Amino acid sequence: MQTLEISLESITLQQIKVFLYVARCGGFAKAGEDLHMTQPAVSKSIAKLEKGLGISLFWRNTRNVTLTEAGKLLYEEWSQQIEEINDSYLRARSLQYSEDTTLRVGLLNTARPERYFWNLEGLFRKLHPDIRLILSSEYMTDLEKKLAEKKYDIVMLPDFEHFVLESQGMQWKWVAQSYAQAYMSTEHPLAAKTSLTTEDLLNEKFVTMDNGLNGSHHLDLTERFAPWNAKPNVVLSYQNAYDVKYLFRNSSNAILLVDAYFDYPDTTSVVQIPVTDQKNGIICGWNPNNRKSTLHKFLALIDSETYSNP
Repeated sequence: MQTLEISLESITLQQIKVFLYVARCGGFAKAGEDLHMTQPAVSKSIAKLEKGLGISLFWRNTRNVTLTEAGKLLYEEWSQQIEEINDSYLRARSLQYSEDTTLRVGLLNTARPERYFWNLEGLFRKLHPDIRLILSSEYMTDLEKKLAEKKYDIVMLPDFEHFVLESQGMQWKWVAQSYAQAYMSTEHPLAAKTSLTTEDLLNEKFVTMDNGLNGSHHLDLTERFAPWNAKPNVVLSYQNAYDVKYLFRNSSNAILLVDAYFDYPDTTSVVQIPVTDQKNGIICGWNPNNRKSTLHKFLALIDSETYSNP
């Protein structure tokens, strides 16, 4: 038995729409009025549709047009499907509009947002009151994971996490910079100084906030020591910034090098001293494939003269 091959590649939604109007109105002229088309244009559209389908859709006489049996079947089937297509389109537009008017921002929950983010947020809301900011606070590994999963449009991270962002194919830029900060026990020999340089630290012991020698914090410290042909002496590594925040004690003889935005508890047993030849801080990361206008407005604000890094 020979198989009849049928192709609808030449059929357009506009032709189907015209067909449904003609069938509903019972004539080409009335359908043309409702569609704001001339009668010849309606007739031409129906002729192209019938040719593309290989089916006669209407019986025509001098008074009116009526559907053929094949035309009735298509009218009943297509009427429902066109409504479903239109409904899907409206829902898709609504979703797109919602996406285009929101910006999902992930903040680091071990940093102090009042020191680097609130000013930026305030300026953005003032410039773009129509954009809804959706803010969440999580640990940096969760922020990076959800950025890759497209659950965030942009995330705020300590600058040493640029290694991770780059490995994921993400882009990043600075949000806030300051002198690096050295935390140490008040009993440490360097604790009496009001400022430090990298040379002061070359022979000291260090704590990092990631587990292992390939962690981002350790890699960052290694890069900072490289110009002096030195390697950091890391004696203790914590699993994450939460562990550092709650477990780093003044009894340790090691130094913690972080940024000025780290949310370390206020204490009289640990001092914080700026390292004046080292800068670090907060960066933002985003997916370069994210074309949302809200994201690029946010990035433009960071680059503008209106906003200056704290």
